[in-house]
Amino acid sequence: MPGGALRLGELAGELGLVVEGDCDFRVHGVAALEDAGPGDLAFVRSQAHAARAAASEAGAFVAPAGVDLDERPVLRSRDPGRDFFRAARFILPPERPQPGVHPSAVVAPDARVHETAHVGPHCALGRGVSLGAGSVLYAGVTLYDEVEVGADCVLHARCVLAARSVLSDRVVLGPGVVLGGSGFGYVGAEQGGLQKVYDLGRVWVGDDVEIGANTTVDRGTLGDTRIGRGSKIDNLVQIAHNCTIGENVVILAQVGVAGSTRVEDGAVLLAQAGVAGQLTVGAGAVVGPQSGVHKDVPAGAPVMGTPQRSGKAFHRESAALARLPELIRRVRALEREAGERDDGG
Repeated sequence: MPGGALRLGELAGELGLVVEGDCDFRVHGVAALEDAGPGDLAFVRSQAHAARAAASEAGAFVAPAGVDLDERPVLRSRDPGRDFFRAARFILPPERPQPGVHPSAVVAPDARVHETAHVGPHCALGRGVSLGAGSVLYAGVTLYDEVEVGADCVLHARCVLAARSVLSDRVVLGPGVVLGGSGFGYVGAEQGGLQKVYDLGRVWVGDDVEIGANTTVDRGTLGDTRIGRGSKIDNLVQIAHNCTIGENVVILAQVGVAGSTRVEDGAVLLAQAGVAGQLTVGAGAVVGPQSGVHKDVPAGAPVMGTPQRSGKAFHRESAALARLPELIRRVRALEREAGERDDGG
């Protein structure tokens, strides 16, 4: 993947790494080992991949100490994968559209759009909206009344932020994200049937949060639904009303978190996990894929399965289940032997 040429020595200085070999080598792009060309930087995780690296046409590498890569220049790193992607941001800086408001956008007269922000085609900005410095709205984004978007945020196509939603700085929303929709709350009506609960709260999102495509976060019933600083949320996630997601939480695809649940700092919810309402998932806990959480999860605990149990218990049960067909055969054989003895006796 081509970018702007950058001296390897300059790149090492930006990343705080050491170069072995030609500091003046010019890096033009980044690529996987199999796809790299003579001007590309690639990365090698360990000596086990050294043979693949030797067969690669890459011009330079990011690699840990002790990995032998013939005479090509190397950036030595304790975490080659992480530093490779850090390097990519210098070699291929993200492109931002030019500041300005597209002629097809509809912007309320009292909306405040910073002069360095970009508002793309067919966007709609309601009354009292605030759009911060350097922020980008791609095509078709809708901001309801009194939405606040901080500095250097990126909202991809067709995002919708309902009234009074708040994004702090450097928030990234994937295509089709919806923040601030009404929660799934109903009460019995006097004449029978169900009556919708009117949600009065907001969605509040902290700095450096990233939310993937087509994820939905419902607004609070009275208070806020909150997503803490640095959290990363994958595609197709549902977070219900009044949830509190802590800082640096990781939530993978197709997770559902029911109303008023608290997910504390650093917790991880793996793909397709479901968390019932009004629970707490403790700081640093890990909820396994497709798990069903029906009670609080202690801080730091790994849980798996439906209903949830500890990781050790889940693996013991899985091992036992794997032996079940053989155990059934043995029981049947014993029953036959017992029956034959009874018949002969």
